[in-house]
Amino acid sequence: FNTTSCSWVNQGTQPVQPPVVNCWDNFQFNTTSCSWVNQGSQPVQPPAVNCWDNFQFDTTSCSWVNQGTQPVQPPAVNCWDNY
Repeated sequence: FNTTSCSWVNQGTQPVQPPVVNCWDNFQFNTTSCSWVNQGSQPVQPPAVNCWDNFQFDTTSCSWVNQGTQPVQPPAVNCWDNY
């Protein structure tokens, strides 16, 4: 209470928003708890469907990228080769 102005003065300040560390971070201020809550979550890794699938998380695009490739089919050398 300020006796000079005869009024209540708010001395409180909102907590500082945490720094964004992950590309999926999405901080929202919760007025009930008076704190910052991270509403974001890392995208779920896709299931490996092929034996060569190799998913790596790319923080630039904030998505999973398949780094794997199907091996090249060998050339048919013999007349009975059937790959």
